[in-house]
Formats: sequence, structure tokens, C-alpha cells
Amino acid sequence: MIYHSIEDIKNLAEEKQVPMWRIIMEKDMEERQVTEGETFEAMRAMYLAMKQADQSYNGALSSPSGLAGGDGERLHAYNQTGNSLMGAYPSLVMEKAVKMGESNACMKRIVAAPTAGSCGVIPAVLLAYEEVFGEKEEKMVEALFLSAGIGEVIAENASIAGAAGGCQAEIGSASAMAAAAIVYLQGGSHEAMIHATALALKNMLGLACDPVCGLVEVPCIKRNAAGAVNAVSAAQMALAGVRSAIPADEVIDTMRRIGNEMPMDLKETGEGGLAVTETGKRLRTHFEAENKN
Repeated sequence: MIYHSIEDIKNLAEEKQVPMWRIIMEKDMEERQVTEGETFEAMRAMYLAMKQADQSYNGALSSPSGLAGGDGERLHAYNQTGNSLMGAYPSLVMEKAVKMGESNACMKRIVAAPTAGSCGVIPAVLLAYEEVFGEKEEKMVEALFLSAGIGEVIAENASIAGAAGGCQAEIGSASAMAAAAIVYLQGGSHEAMIHATALALKNMLGLACDPVCGLVEVPCIKRNAAGAVNAVSAAQMALAGVRSAIPADEVIDTMRRIGNEMPMDLKETGEGGLAVTETGKRLRTHFEAENKN
């Protein structure tokens, strides 16, 4: 089972008359020489690890730098007031994305999906969906296979690393992966899944990776929330019949080109963007002094 593009996955699925997620699962079976049951349970274990990470969030914890911690709990408290500007699902998505990003900063166990810096996007979208819509766990695992296959194509044809392609490669990729999963869970077509992927990734093109103090905290954690909500909006547009004028595979190729053209100080070096604002430099000086003591 060989594919190198999103279009390849769709064509194979239509040729075999199966969902796209099955093509991705069958490729894993071939590559790792495992049974269908073994590969499905391996992905289920990944999903359960995401769920455990979400459930073990501790709003009282702060990261060693002091730059992260407690915001997930603040969002939770605000959501409980009934004053949320968004509906139940996107509000919960935002909350869970921040919680997961904070857990990563606080050295808790997370799932890099596709990276540690973007670990909040896909879990937030999927876990919140299961919670709000009451979907069966098996369906959630199928959606995770779909996300994984899209991430695999992005990694092959562009990058999922901030050091190579900027934050568009991390949060952008995660958002695109999550958008397709939502469309699948909503019963959307293969075409709609692919357009959701393109719409989500287009919105993230050019996003710099500029961590303050070189830490995966500021602005990374809040970008997880933005990427997760972006996935929801892209999925809803695709489900409504909105189509991306640029095909998903061409958007992925564009992300690679933009990443290659991006200055090095905007690619995870902590030497550009928000990292070199007056506040960013002051925080770095303070953090370095604290580490020496």
C-alpha cells in the first residue's frame, strides 16, 4: 500500500471502496508486518494516552520558567459561567488544547501529535468531540488513523518540524490533520475531508516559530488553542460545501516552499519574532539568571 499524497490516499480508497482511514491502517499493517487487530489496538493505545494526559491535567502546576500553568483551568472556569462566546464544542476544544500544551510545559506525559509543540491540537479536537457528541471510541480511533495518514504525507512532502518550516509546520500541520478528522466524524465525504485539510493549513501558512526564551511555552501553548479552533472552522466550512481553490497537496507543497524561504531566526531559534521583543528579551535575561542560581 503505497501513497505519497493526499490525492493518492483518496484514489486508493475509492478504488478499493473503503474509507480513507483504512488505506492508512493497511499501510501500517504492511510496513510493520502486523495484523489489523494489532495496528488498531496500537492506535487505540495512542488515543487512550491522549485521554489520560487530558484527565491528569493539574491547573495548580507551573512550568519551571513560570511562563505556563493555570490558563487551562481559567478557561474551564470561564466555560462553566455560561458566558462563552462560542458553542460548547469549540469552547471545550480551546480549553483542552491549552491544558495539553501546559501539561507538556510542566513535563507531564503527552502524545506528540505530530510534535510536542503542537500536542494540544488533535487531542483537544478529538477528546472534546467524543465528550460533546458521545461518539464511540472505535470511531475516534478511525479518525486518528486519518489524521496520522495526512500527517505522514505532510512530513514527507513538507515538514512537521518548527526548526525546518516554522510553526506552520507544527501547529499548521496539526490543525490540518485535526480538520480532516472532524469531517470524518461528521460523516463527510472524502472530498470534504481533503478540502478541510487544505482550508486549515492555508490559514496557518507563514506562521513563525519564535519561542520566547527558546521554550515551548510562549506563544506556543496559546497557538495550540488557535490551531484547534481553526481546525473546527475549516471542518465546518468543508462540511457546508465550501471548497479550497488550491488543492491540499499544493497547499502542502506551498508550506514547504514558504518554510525554505523563512529566515532562520523564525524557525525555532528563539532569535526572532516575539522572542526578541523588549518583554521577550527581559524574560530571557531573568530566566537565564534564575538558571545560574
